[in-house]
Amino acid sequence: METKQLPAPRGVTVEHAAAMLRYSRMTILRMIADGTLVAWKPRGPRGRKWLIDEVSLGALQAAMVQSARTKAAPIQSALLQGELPLVW
Repeated sequence: METKQLPAPRGVTVEHAAAMLRYSRMTILRMIADGTLVAWKPRGPRGRKWLIDEVSLGALQAAMVQSARTKAAPIQSALLQGELPLVW
């Protein structure tokens, strides 16, 4: 029976995720610890650094965008209806 090498799972490093989200490295590690981000430590010669699942990171980014839109909606609506003046 022949064994077949499986492709390595793709992931994002903690440092890269921190730069993408503009969070600190420690905040990303806390998010991994509390389960907000899915991450694993791969085996291999390159050490055992955390890799964050790309889908998990994308879902978090989408949730952050939706939250920002929800928070900005009342102000945007007031501006569009002319209730708030634009001051330069």
